[in-house]
Amino acid sequence: MRLGGEKKGNITASFGNDLVSQGYTSIPNLVLKYYSKIGVTDSEMMLIIQLLRLKSFDNKPFPSLDQLAECMTGDSFKLKSDLAGLIEKEIISVCYYYDEETGDVMSTYSLEPLFEKISEFWACEKVKGLQQMKKALKEKELKETRSSTTIAKTEYAKVCKTFEKEFGRPMSPMELEQIGTWLEDFHGSSELILEALKRAVFMGKHNFKYIDSILLEWQKNNLKTVRAVLEYENNFRQRQANKGKRGKQGEAEQKAKDKFRLLYL
Repeated sequence: MRLGGEKKGNITASFGNDLVSQGYTSIPNLVLKYYSKIGVTDSEMMLIIQLLRLKSFDNKPFPSLDQLAECMTGDSFKLKSDLAGLIEKEIISVCYYYDEETGDVMSTYSLEPLFEKISEFWACEKVKGLQQMKKALKEKELKETRSSTTIAKTEYAKVCKTFEKEFGRPMSPMELEQIGTWLEDFHGSSELILEALKRAVFMGKHNFKYIDSILLEWQKNNLKTVRAVLEYENNFRQRQANKGKRGKQGEAEQKAKDKFRLLYL
């Protein structure tokens, strides 16, 4: 089949060639995203796109209404109204420049006001986003602080209750303060404090001074868990055995007591 003396394939190829060679009108995504936010209607946006195309491709920086009407669907009254509206809303402006080739002062439509308004809206959105992020981070930090405080209070109550049970009496204000200090020293963990209490009770030492001496020894050796304490004590016993300073022990209970005496007495 022929169309105007040319093969249909040639027409298609020619169209494809013009499609590429006549270029593209590039519209920033931020403009497409925010134009409605700054009071630009859909028909006004299409007019802006045609102004960009005519300026960049057809070299018509100040097209007439007739030239604009050729590529728009609205009537001349609508086109004139949209153009006047864009100027009145300070979305576009009319500027002048000197043409060196002709020596004339020429008119052009400038889109700088549009980009300025878009940038202002973008900046406001950025500030708003940063404020929301700071607020979210602050709320998260506050939530974590409250959670940590709740955990700390729970640990404190648990330790105090355990001490009162083992001592068979309520804790004095000074003793309660000491428990709080121990928890601070061990970053809110009650594991070693309760272990020290357990050993003090086993030795029949129901006093805070003895418990404090155990905890100070563990702190001095940077022991932070019961497992680390057990490993340290095992290594200590081995060193003592290698030096030949340990004698034969009797009962298992006596062995344990001697071990604690060597470490903490």
